[in-house]
Amino acid sequence: MRNDADFSVYLVQVGDVKFFIVVYVDDLILVCNNNNNLLQVKEELLRKFEMKDLSDLHFFLGMEVERDLAQRFFYINQIGYFKEILKLFRMEDCKAIGVPLDPKTKLKNNENKDVERVKAPYKQAMGSLMYAMWCIRPNLAYLIIVVNQHMANPSLEH
Repeated sequence: MRNDADFSVYLVQVGDVKFFIVVYVDDLILVCNNNNNLLQVKEELLRKFEMKDLSDLHFFLGMEVERDLAQRFFYINQIGYFKEILKLFRMEDCKAIGVPLDPKTKLKNNENKDVERVKAPYKQAMGSLMYAMWCIRPNLAYLIIVVNQHMANPSLEH
């Protein structure tokens, strides 16, 4: 059955066995609460389609995935993705903060043409943050909305 909230996620449930299939272009993630059933489905897919089993999931769309078998948990993070973004924009040494943007912060328009413009490709940086927001960081939404208002003429403040 296709998930109403996300059309790339499918759920099959037979009794106590739950099976999830996540589809992204030509990649599949298979998750099942019964390892024998998971292996059967993998074998069936390998027989019917030309594909490779890449074994356990570690990375997907810029996200790192870790499993804790004892606690039966998945942990997803984008630490590697953010490190790459910081490196790309030469910000590896920036200071970490707890909140992406204080709601009381008011950014001013860049009226002064003599103010040094941002050297980093501003639009590319905003796109990188938007990708992270859509994946697993919805707390970046406010920051992106506020900062994107200055897309046409960003300054160092932005």
